[in-house]
Amino acid sequence: MGYNFKKGKNYKEHYSGNNQCAEKCVLVKNHNHEFLSSTDYAKDEECIIHNHRIAGVTGPAIRCGNSHVHKIETLTDTFCDHFHSVCDTTGPAISLPGGKHIHLVKGETSVNDGHDHDYFFTTLIEDPTNVPNDKDC
Repeated sequence: MGYNFKKGKNYKEHYSGNNQCAEKCVLVKNHNHEFLSSTDYAKDEECIIHNHRIAGVTGPAIRCGNSHVHKIETLTDTFCDHFHSVCDTTGPAISLPGGKHIHLVKGETSVNDGHDHDYFFTTLIEDPTNVPNDKDC
């Protein structure tokens, strides 16, 4: 299944209203991911060009097909007395060497102060500080 990266189309369109995949979904190994990024630049109602920072932690994993996704709900930082909400669902896991993975997230913030912002980022790897039991600290 491919994903449409055109403006206004994001991963949540591929999932039901409760943010679960339209296919059979069950929770997978409990984990989450940190994320941090910046939005694109936009003009507010006073024509001031600016962007916002986004940071947070995803919700737990939700199985979707042969992979899983995560729900993201957070607020951007504040600029000139306004901020935006970010509510989205990540894409499926992207495998990395060593058995770790990340997720891609692309979408738009809420409209506040007469504008919205696009964002496009990856989550950080899951459980980055996990030390295997056979390793000494």
